[in-house]
Amino acid sequence: MSDINLAIGARPELQWVAIDLVDVDRNYQRPLKGKLVERILRTFSWQKFGAVVLSRKEDGRFNVVEGQHRWKAAAMHPDIKEIPAVIVRHEDVKDEADSFLSINRDRMAVTSVERYWAGLTAGDKDMMAISRVLQAAGCDVVPEQGHYRPNLTNSIGAVQRALQRFGHGATRRALLVIRAAWPDDNNALRGTLILALARIIRSNEKTIADADLAAVLRRESFAKLTAGAEAFKRLSGGSAETALSKTIAELYNKGKRVNQIYFGASA
Repeated sequence: MSDINLAIGARPELQWVAIDLVDVDRNYQRPLKGKLVERILRTFSWQKFGAVVLSRKEDGRFNVVEGQHRWKAAAMHPDIKEIPAVIVRHEDVKDEADSFLSINRDRMAVTSVERYWAGLTAGDKDMMAISRVLQAAGCDVVPEQGHYRPNLTNSIGAVQRALQRFGHGATRRALLVIRAAWPDDNNALRGTLILALARIIRSNEKTIADADLAAVLRRESFAKLTAGAEAFKRLSGGSAETALSKTIAELYNKGKRVNQIYFGASA
């Protein structure tokens, strides 16, 4: 490779730094997210901490370039006085800001699929709950983004929200209905559809027939369902999930005199 940068600069220092010597320059740093700090503090472990990136100032203090949420969590912990740091020298604040942008721009974000598989390996309770409901319906998560096959999903967040709002039973039934409706569709297990069906099933547990619901979906393409949902959304607003729930409920009720269903609350 002819375009490798050879002007790599001075090696950074590695050392433990007193927390009260660290500052945050708000000229370029993002606002702190309190919930993120609380989450780090709640599960604080040196194994998970890594090292923050600091810039040494002329007065002997430091600006945090990367890792301000971890630094803040450490500062709030009663047993921690120092943090491990990679210390880099910068010419000025502009140089610090450039490093901040480069570090965050070049970092590859962890996808929801990667978080799921890592969480499953680590025994994370939320990922384990997602796995249980998917397995109960004969489904699973894609091995990685782009590897789509029937009965696999990448909608981890939607499955988690369905579990939280509508429970294991309704979520499992929703997955089974989708499987029965479109068994050969690589992209059938879409997040909005999972949520909409779990919502309908939870709200009509004693009256709805899953086989009838699958038959309704089987007659429609997802594109048609989406078009109907968009029409509802233009008329009455609301979320995509609500609009899709209304569309499916209307199709299910068409021609029925008894055992009609309603789209239910979002919970």
